[in-house]
Amino acid sequence: MNIVESVKKGFLLSQKLLKVVLIFFILNVVMGLMSLPLTTPENTGNPVIATISFLLTLIFFTIFIFLQGGALGLTRDIHKTGACDISNFIAYGKKYYLRILGLLSLYVLIALGIALVLFLVGSGVLLIANNAFMRSIVTVIAATVALVAVVILLFPVYSIVADENRVLQAIKKGISVSRNNFWEVLKIFLFLIAISVVVSLVIGFIIGLITIPLPLILTRVIITIVNSAVQSYIPVVMMLVFMGYYLGLAKEGESPQGPAV
Repeated sequence: MNIVESVKKGFLLSQKLLKVVLIFFILNVVMGLMSLPLTTPENTGNPVIATISFLLTLIFFTIFIFLQGGALGLTRDIHKTGACDISNFIAYGKKYYLRILGLLSLYVLIALGIALVLFLVGSGVLLIANNAFMRSIVTVIAATVALVAVVILLFPVYSIVADENRVLQAIKKGISVSRNNFWEVLKIFLFLIAISVVVSLVIGFIIGLITIPLPLILTRVIITIVNSAVQSYIPVVMMLVFMGYYLGLAKEGESPQGPAV
């Protein structure tokens, strides 16, 4: 199955997870509406508001981990059996919560390590020649390293659910799958990101035209709701695509080359 077919299948299968999309939508809307009063210009730089925003983000992040575990469990069921039982959503969220939390915590440490190395390298380069060209080179290097890291670390969370692996086992297996199929994984990742960007731009343009005559606060509310819909549906499609892709790649004893465009 090539990349276009994989993505098409993801969109088709997403119809079976519309209740999951609704759950993510409700969370995103609540978070977005609660954040609106905190993101006004007059609150910029206010340490109290910044603290509240951080706490809200932390709370919603912990909830998101639970929802992600539930959603991933259902996407695995769909690919393996052709169906899923939404009543398993909570059970899967509980089952994979600590493992996903542990994985994301390791990701944070890895990200901090990469950021530190890039900062030191960038600072050294700019000490030699601090001009527009060298700054552009540093930016390109940082973006490239970040993209490679994202692709390499894409599948461990799927390994946790699909293979029932612990965190370290999942990292080893997920990185192996990504590394052995790097260019194919990169293509499907960029293809999905491109779809997400195009959908967001088109919907944003339409909403922008519709809300021109409306008061600013109403416009912000409408944009928050619409963005929440996009940010809820597209990630579920991505989960379906990557789960199906991983299950096709991660069979023991195989060294698959992955699909091409």
